[in-house]
Amino acid sequence: MDEPLVNTYWKLTRLGETPVAAVDNQREAHLVLHKEEQRLAGSTGCNRLMGGYRLDGQALRFERPATTMMACMAGMDTEQAFLETLERVTGWEVDGQQLILTGAKGEPLAHFEAVHLY
Repeated sequence: MDEPLVNTYWKLTRLGETPVAAVDNQREAHLVLHKEEQRLAGSTGCNRLMGGYRLDGQALRFERPATTMMACMAGMDTEQAFLETLERVTGWEVDGQQLILTGAKGEPLAHFEAVHLY
């Protein structure tokens, strides 16, 4: 059974072909698409992530993703790549516990895994 796109905690596992690992003593990179007000929330692995999104069927666009401005000892390269990737997203697909954000040609840009917080 597929996880719902919205209101699910999606942990970032890969950007393009590059695996993403959490850095010790920092939050893991993740996002949540909140249904109310089509609000994006999450973390880049260093900074808090916020913004909006527009969802129309399989089309997905992130609007004005922004972050807090903390400097971190590690993970800043992942943060920059994550933010650049969000700007290129045009679509999505969920397969079970996996979310793939895709680009204009349907190419996979980022992979996520659903995490259930109890």
